[in-house]
Amino acid sequence: MKKWKWLHRWFSLVLGFFLILWAVSGIVLNHRELVSSVEVNRNLLPSEYRFENWNNAAVRSALEMDSGMILLYGNIGIWLSDTAFSHFTPFMDGFPKGVDNARTMKLLKSDAGQLFAATQSGLYVKKSNFALWNNIPLPHHDLRIMDINIKSDSLFVVDRSNIFVFKIQPQVELLSKIQLLPASNDDNKIGLFRTLWVIHSGELLGLAGKLLVDIFALVLIFLIVTGYVYFFFPRWIKRRKKQQKTVAKHVATTKFSVKWHNKVGIWVGGFLILTVFTGMFLRPPLLIAIAQARVSKIPGTILNHPNVWHDRLRALVFDATSARWMLGTNDGIFTVDAQFLKQPQPIAATPPLSVMGINVFEPLENGTFLLGSFNGLFLWEPNSGFVRDFITGEIPQARSSAGSPIGQHLVSGLFKLNEKFYIFEYNQGLLVEKMEMPQTILNTPMPLWNVALEVHTARIFQSVIGVFYLLIIPLLGLMTLLILISGILIWLKKSKKAL
Repeated sequence: MKKWKWLHRWFSLVLGFFLILWAVSGIVLNHRELVSSVEVNRNLLPSEYRFENWNNAAVRSALEMDSGMILLYGNIGIWLSDTAFSHFTPFMDGFPKGVDNARTMKLLKSDAGQLFAATQSGLYVKKSNFALWNNIPLPHHDLRIMDINIKSDSLFVVDRSNIFVFKIQPQVELLSKIQLLPASNDDNKIGLFRTLWVIHSGELLGLAGKLLVDIFALVLIFLIVTGYVYFFFPRWIKRRKKQQKTVAKHVATTKFSVKWHNKVGIWVGGFLILTVFTGMFLRPPLLIAIAQARVSKIPGTILNHPNVWHDRLRALVFDATSARWMLGTNDGIFTVDAQFLKQPQPIAATPPLSVMGINVFEPLENGTFLLGSFNGLFLWEPNSGFVRDFITGEIPQARSSAGSPIGQHLVSGLFKLNEKFYIFEYNQGLLVEKMEMPQTILNTPMPLWNVALEVHTARIFQSVIGVFYLLIIPLLGLMTLLILISGILIWLKKSKKAL
């Protein structure tokens, strides 16, 4: 038991500050919409979080206008420039405050001159004679619009779970919400990664579950603070007694801390163990072990949603050559007929895709596509299954599922202008081509939510320890489990003696 006490005391003292960081960042991550307007100056962060050469997914793509102007969009929002990139003007009037709300996934222009924007904060339209973007309400709670597509006189809008169809002439009007059938290979199971994710965040039980996990995070902070009081205050009290100073308040604080540290710890210890354990598998290297695993859906939870595509949709592109839709999901790419009447069919022969999602899905000619993610950028012919690395020109080799979830080039965006492809890599920024990044965009702050994500995933420490930051989550998780388990064992031992 002495070893457990030593472990519980000293592991807690060393890790307490870091656990508070993880708890606070976890609460922020659970409420993105609530903090979407809060921003952090990038100069306060490590250098890799500062914009340079259009890195950090600054640009996702661009839309060329008839006037010879161009709209660049991505994590920086939307900016108007000329095709020589000699000046940049913000083009986001009408969006909610905050760069996170202006994060844009797709821009389209209709034949009638309407501009449509798919953003983190919803779907927007801007008519040529109006200065402001106007929000188009959707009958659902998820504001994150992943993709939009115009076919004939209809606008197809994709959030993370649904596809909506709008008539766009003469007015923008919702026509229908498409109910996709289950895929032909649907096994009525779900990825283990997704299961652990919603357990860890509390989303398993919806908003109530998230709030419950927030309470667990606050309890963890309470246990750390009372543990510090338990350790430091007795020494402080002794010094004050020697100095003949009052100690009544300090003694009362210590008694309160000891009592409620034990009571609260034993009440929620099991829940904290579950939260820590599930979080350990959401980042490499432990993520690699469960990335391909599928498990049964938990009845009565959000995982058993009546919409089998819930939180799975990421992109929608029309393949004019085959008169079908290409549906990008977090489980791969599917095809579905033009009217969405039949079951989506999985495509087996696809380029290697990162679990981080699809960032580029551009149709070219003759049924070919450019498909990009954090695994690279590839030229792809779905009908023949041909795949070629667009950057290196090489044919990609099959990789082990136990390997790294990212490739050599973390492709975050692409657009074509004047027969040139502008390719954006997450770390390096714009590849090959040149485009000066103006100071106004360099000064774009970082959303608080993204800062919290960098803290929670331990990437914020990469500048200090390099690639070894990947070990922080499993090691911190293991040590936290030992702290929690040892605390429970100590309490049980004391309770047994008291009987």
